Amino acid sequence: MVPGPQAAPGPRARRAHRVRRSRGVRRPRPLRRARGVRRARAARPSLAACARRGWPFVVAALGAVAAALGTYLAAGLGARAGDRASAAENATAFGRVGGAPAPGPAPARAPAPPPTGAPGMISSYTTRFTPGEPRVRNIQLAARILDGTVVRPGRTFSFNRVIGPRTRARGFVPAPSIRGSRMVADDVGGGICQVSSTLFNAVFEAGLRILRTRSHSLWMPEYPIGREAAVSYPDLDFTWTNDTRHPVTVRASYTGGSLTVSLWGVRRYDVRSKTSPRYAFTPYGSVTGAGSSCMPTRGARGFQVDVWRVLARHGRTVRRERFHTTYEPRARVRCVGPRIGADR
Repeated sequence: MVPGPQAAPGPRARRAHRVRRSRGVRRPRPLRRARGVRRARAARPSLAACARRGWPFVVAALGAVAAALGTYLAAGLGARAGDRASAAENATAFGRVGGAPAPGPAPARAPAPPPTGAPGMISSYTTRFTPGEPRVRNIQLAARILDGTVVRPGRTFSFNRVIGPRTRARGFVPAPSIRGSRMVADDVGGGICQVSSTLFNAVFEAGLRILRTRSHSLWMPEYPIGREAAVSYPDLDFTWTNDTRHPVTVRASYTGGSLTVSLWGVRRYDVRSKTSPRYAFTPYGSVTGAGSSCMPTRGARGFQVDVWRVLARHGRTVRRERFHTTYEPRARVRCVGPRIGADR
């Protein structure tokens, strides 16, 4: 007997069939996957452990960024130094940069010079004077002329050549100065030696080669002992050479009671200096003077002193220089007639 076609199961039968299948079938794969997830979460390291393991990589990354930034800044400084060198090559032996200095406070202490081979301020020196003295006008006029002078590599700087004659027509006025072993009151351009002596100390500390210099015959307390440069146009001059491979720019500024000279360029040598005690003292005498140029002064003994400058590069001494100075005794001067100045 051939069975006839069976009727399709109804909705209730299909639901019952699905329930029986779901109850009777085991599904191990989802369970195994859930257990694996729990094990992975349990094995995951804590935030503190990640920090302990990853800090060397963070430090290495920061070091790489710092090195890249330093290379970028060094390239920028080199480019600016190259631009200054090119500009100086197109100028004359003593070019000019900038204008007249604006009076500002002079630094009481010069900033530390840059490392050897780095562009920047290579030295700065400040001397002081009494405001209101006649020589202040001469100091300020010479500082304005000096400011902005550029000395090319291998060229020689001459103070008398740059400043020029000290005459009334150029704005210089009579002021006290040293003439021989005495002070006189009416020398046109008197006091300008403070500019040359301040420049001398800046050149001294910059390690540049000093060619020609002579101290005053009398010691003046405005300058360090044995470190000064007397000038008198046109014979007595102060000269030095830019023995670096880069231009040196001279900047001069002043206030009502101080003068500052700074040199900008690339330092070649590290500088150390030493000054000996005073020795070989000589007594002073007394004289009587008259006339408008007579200045009453107090007497002072003469003496001798030595200053050494040691130039070093990369820790090794390159050159050792000795600057010997003999100061004459300053006579005690008594003026007869009109009084020109107070006793010193």
